[in-house]
Amino acid sequence: MKKVVRMLGLCALVALAFTACKKNNTQKVSFTATMPQATTESRTHVQGLNNDYFLVWDEGDQIKVFNEAGDNYDFELTTKADELATFTVEDADKINFLANLESADYTAFYPNAVLNGEKVELTIPAEQNYNALHNFDNETYPMYGSNNGTNFEFLSNAGFLYLLFQAPEGQVKQFDKVVVTANDPTDYLNGTFSYNKDAGTYDFIGGTNVTTITSTSKLSVLNDLLRDVTIILPEGALWSGFTVEVYDGENCIFTKSAQPQANTIQAMHFTEMMSQVIE
Repeated sequence: MKKVVRMLGLCALVALAFTACKKNNTQKVSFTATMPQATTESRTHVQGLNNDYFLVWDEGDQIKVFNEAGDNYDFELTTKADELATFTVEDADKINFLANLESADYTAFYPNAVLNGEKVELTIPAEQNYNALHNFDNETYPMYGSNNGTNFEFLSNAGFLYLLFQAPEGQVKQFDKVVVTANDPTDYLNGTFSYNKDAGTYDFIGGTNVTTITSTSKLSVLNDLLRDVTIILPEGALWSGFTVEVYDGENCIFTKSAQPQANTIQAMHFTEMMSQVIE
């Protein structure tokens, strides 16, 4: 899952429906993943979105699924799917693994889930790549899901900070890096979610209070050509307030501070800031 197409407010983020079929005498199991549109909560300090947004799947996306015994398998999407993804399984061991979906509890994690002892870890990186239009890199937004019969519903303990920049009238600005620093060093903007295999509880192992977004090329900004930046952050982040710094190479060309508590990140929501003029 990489792109956001008119995305978010994301409650009940993903549903996975499982079905079975036979073709050419070879048993297959297919399960579909759908990304429903959700509503966006607006607050006085958040610029309301004109549209809601939803996540989409990409070819190569992989989820790790656990059964009640703690056994697990990875399932990979072999075609781009947008809102509706179909994972087709032909491996006999995986088909057998999914046999009790109607009666047993399964959980799933995305992306790059790491099994560390009895815990499943998902990481929010401190360095993220620039993507335009409410987007972010593939395999960066952490999610967990539990099945309801043959359906999984995914949720996330991460949200988004959405920043928007423009230039003064008649001027052109360029930048290639944005640094967000929380005021308190224990206000972690990156780190690792450590879940039980059933996803019932988790701990967050904080990294640092700084997250950096980098573009591989210079981003031009005009008064009528705005640039947006989306940053994945853990829920509860930015409680201490924060500072945004915009860089053109090594030169800091813009700094803006935000007050404590005003922009605390909510899980599965954008905290969208008003556009800022790079003077």
